[in-house]
Amino acid sequence: MTDTYVHVRNLDVSYGRTAALRGVSLDLAKGGRLALIGESGSGKSTLAMAIAGLLPTSATTLGAIEFPALPQKPRPGKDIGVVFQDPNGSLDPVMSVGDQIAEVVMTHQGTGWISARVRAVELLDRVRIPKALSRLNSYPHEFSGGQRQRIALAAALAGRPSLLIADEPTSALDTLVQQHIVDLLDVLVRESGLTLLFVTHDIALASQRADRIAVLYKGRLVEIGETTKVLRQPEHPYTKALISTHVSLATPRRKRLAEVDMAEIDMSGLR
Repeated sequence: MTDTYVHVRNLDVSYGRTAALRGVSLDLAKGGRLALIGESGSGKSTLAMAIAGLLPTSATTLGAIEFPALPQKPRPGKDIGVVFQDPNGSLDPVMSVGDQIAEVVMTHQGTGWISARVRAVELLDRVRIPKALSRLNSYPHEFSGGQRQRIALAAALAGRPSLLIADEPTSALDTLVQQHIVDLLDVLVRESGLTLLFVTHDIALASQRADRIAVLYKGRLVEIGETTKVLRQPEHPYTKALISTHVSLATPRRKRLAEVDMAEIDMSGLR
């Protein structure tokens, strides 16, 4: 039997009178790769941030999120690393990238400053930043958008987490850069034996990089299963509608995942 890393049961999340998640239950296996897909506003990022322990204080939650694979409550940054959609929001513009990564290493690995800086070079090299040593004292604005996302990935890995949450990490990037980031993410997850939770609009990306897919619609989990089964034999009408859009990395971003007209779809299967 596969060990469970995250166990979510009957999770409700609301912001005031607005329900973001309603009765969501799912398991993420240790070492597994689960993609959360759905349109904007479906609750994907809310679920990911709830698991990461990063919901804002304004959120009200009911239900349970448990981590059977961990001996203690998960520690953000150490047990769980997060890569956000916009690296500009997670990187400090007035601190060098080397110092930012080294700070994470020191905080979560208990090393000295010199050792942390050495580790920062290793991580920058690992995420394929050219001439990593010479770029250690550079600032985020001195890198391209794709390179900044790589640096954010290095920072997320600096605490040596066992779970990596990637929340739409490529949606703000050009198509070619997206593919490079996705390929790099896949290599790093496999090499480190990480558990991966991947939030994406991109069905093709989910099919390439996840072994299981969970489909969210208006805060409800409407389908979950092995990637091949969900994509080849979708059971829920909403899943069928998403797949019919044929969204892929090759699709121009402005044309991706137009709002599905659910009024034209039989939603009798939605609970």
